[in-house]
Amino acid sequence: MKNNLRRSALYVPGDSNKMLQRSLETSSDILLLNLEDGVALSRKESARENVVQALKELNFDGHEAVVRVNSLATATGRADLAAVVPLRPDGICLPKIENAAEIAAAAHAIRELESGHRIPAGTVMLHAMIESAAGVLHAPEIAAASPCMRSLIFGSADYVNDVRCRPGEERLELLLALQLIVTSARSAGIDAIDAPCFDIRNYDRIRSEAAQARRFGFDGKSAIHPDQCPIINQVFDVTPEEIEWAEKTLASLNAAENLGKALATLDGKLIDNPHRAAAERILSRKHP
Repeated sequence: MKNNLRRSALYVPGDSNKMLQRSLETSSDILLLNLEDGVALSRKESARENVVQALKELNFDGHEAVVRVNSLATATGRADLAAVVPLRPDGICLPKIENAAEIAAAAHAIRELESGHRIPAGTVMLHAMIESAAGVLHAPEIAAASPCMRSLIFGSADYVNDVRCRPGEERLELLLALQLIVTSARSAGIDAIDAPCFDIRNYDRIRSEAAQARRFGFDGKSAIHPDQCPIINQVFDVTPEEIEWAEKTLASLNAAENLGKALATLDGKLIDNPHRAAAERILSRKHP
């Protein structure tokens, strides 16, 4: 059973049957079954065959299975889409998106495939990768381009190359992109997922980047190794202190409402409807 959270999103190489199978043992909320970057041109077709086989045979229960296809502007990407949509993955991840028209075209193509295979419309969701200056600047329109959109995913490696910056450990050079992506996602009511930490075994840096992303409002962070996922999940999980605050906040506001008041105080601080919304959001992320 899926937990409906998107704290961690693990890239899983489509050209490795072993990694596809082992991904089911990871703690990642999303499994990004990868057919794009990271798969050699000579292995694109075999990777597609592997992912098709995985979608047919493996039980992804507990994970959100999302296939990262190649660009739909290419024959390879269109073949990816035609092969995987009939198998009803939870979503399709579209790489290097730079405008809303690309999302609209992808949504139309998926609807046609769903219809042709008698799959209910809207079964397969969309996730868009923002990986360039143009993508960042058009992020608000991209996020709102289709009712099937579920998240914006930051792809920092291509973005860094595109804008020619040199990020340090604090990622100051990426702050504009990070803030625009999360704000755009929020304006459209979808999730925002941060880029992975490429320093694979530097767990302190992974934790630091994840904490930074959470402070900015991101829902989760990508991972390029299964060992990164538990750290990311821990950072994005609600804490016992947050749960306690949320429960007290709702109790205080409900008591005030019973007295005909819209405001209340908690620990000497004024609270009102925005605090109610924050408390409800925290409790919605609480594990059963």
